[in-house]
Amino acid sequence: MSIWSDMVTIVSATLSGDINFKVVQAYRSEAAWFVFGPLTIIGAIMFYYRERFAERLEERLGYSATKITHPIITVLLLLALAAAFLPPANALLQTITLGLLPVLVVFGPIFLILFERTPERTIVIYCYIVMAAIIFIGVIQRFVFSVQVPWSTTIPPLLFMIMAWFGATFNIRLRTHLSFSEFRTKLGAKGQLFWLTFDNVLWLVFCVILVTTMSRGTVNTYDNFAIVLGTDDTMRWWFVVTMPVCFILLATRAIENVVEDFSSYRAGEPLIKQAVIGGDV
Repeated sequence: MSIWSDMVTIVSATLSGDINFKVVQAYRSEAAWFVFGPLTIIGAIMFYYRERFAERLEERLGYSATKITHPIITVLLLLALAAAFLPPANALLQTITLGLLPVLVVFGPIFLILFERTPERTIVIYCYIVMAAIIFIGVIQRFVFSVQVPWSTTIPPLLFMIMAWFGATFNIRLRTHLSFSEFRTKLGAKGQLFWLTFDNVLWLVFCVILVTTMSRGTVNTYDNFAIVLGTDDTMRWWFVVTMPVCFILLATRAIENVVEDFSSYRAGEPLIKQAVIGGDV
C-alpha cells in the first residue's frame, strides 16, 4: 500500500475505532511518521494555548485553579476507590450515577485538569496517592482478612508508569532534567541560547519518535485485547494511551521553553536560572 493510503487508513480507523490487522500494519508502516509527526506538533501547539488560557484564568481568579479542581478530583477518586473495594458501595454508586460511574471518575478529573496551569503535577500527585492507597488496602486485606483483590498488584505499576513520565514532563519545564547548567553558565548569552534551543529541538524530535512508537504500541495492545491482569474488563491500552498524550505535552513544554528563552534573551535577562525539582514554573 502507498504511504498516502496508509495515512488515510490510520486516521479513519483511529477515529472510528475500527482497529483490525490491516490498520495495525498501517501503523507499522512509514506512514505513521507522517501522521504522528505533524500530530505531535499540532497537539503541542493546542496544549500551549490551553496553558495560556489556564494562566489567564488564574489571573482572573486571583488564585490557583487547583483550589477548585483538587477538592472535586479528591471526591471523585474516593468514590472510585470505594466502588473498587466495596461491592455494596459500587452497586449504590452505579445506581445513583445511572451506570456512568466509570465515566465520571475517569473523565471528570481529566476535564478538570484542563483548567490547571500545571496538569502534570496533579497527575503525579493523584497517581501516587491512588497507587499508595491500593497497595495499603491490599496489604491490610491480605494480612488481616486473608483476602485480596487480584488487581491490587497489577494496577499500581501502571499508575507508577504514568506518574514517572508525567513527572519527567514537568521537570522538562522546570529545566531540571539533563540541563548541564554547570557548564553552560560559563558561556555567553548567545552560547547559552544556542544550547538551550538545541536541547528543546532534541526534545521535540524525541517526542515525535515516542508519540509515533507509543501509538503503535497502543494500537497493538488494543488489537490484542490485552486485559490488565487480575481484572475482567479493564483494558491495558487505557493506560498505555496516556504515553502519547504525555509526550505531546512534553513537546508543549519544549516549545514554552523556547519562547521563554528568546524572550529572556531579547530582554537581557539571565537565560539559565536556579531550578528545583518539584518546584514552581
